[in-house]
Amino acid sequence: MLRTGSWVFIPAALTLLAGCAADFLAPAAPRPAGPPVPTAFALGPVIFRDGDSIRIDEVEASSPDFKAGDRLIVRGWYDLHSCDSAELRLYLTSYYAPPYRLLVPAPRMTIRRGVGPFRFEWAIPGAGALHVSFYPSEGGVSLGDLYFGSDTQMDWVSGLQSGETAQMDARGR
Repeated sequence: MLRTGSWVFIPAALTLLAGCAADFLAPAAPRPAGPPVPTAFALGPVIFRDGDSIRIDEVEASSPDFKAGDRLIVRGWYDLHSCDSAELRLYLTSYYAPPYRLLVPAPRMTIRRGVGPFRFEWAIPGAGALHVSFYPSEGGVSLGDLYFGSDTQMDWVSGLQSGETAQMDARGR
């Protein structure tokens, strides 16, 4: 035990070591991302109702890995014909266990039947695969999805989608 005057340093040293161990064992917070720059991206499975489509023209990201903490800007066009209105959303399907959806507020916009542009800006909240999707205005399951990201992410989505395609077709997509 070290003493200087009436101060005892062992409890303070143990507290410091415990804090360092906690920092080491805790998951790392995403590091601040740089500014988004034009980034190459792959497209995954596309499933839409008749006449509907989403086209991504440009993706800017702070890294080509599309990982947690990256800043993202997505620009493109939608073409909605299957209903009078819908919500267009940028979403993340999480890698972790069903139901796979990461419940994080995501960029969205209300759209009407027809063609129009979109632009979404977001900080990617976790690990997974990004998609732009149509959702019914009154709530409910997706009306159509366009996945995008790295080749690795699209390989994962392709495996996931193969099991869900029959369910989606049963919902009228």
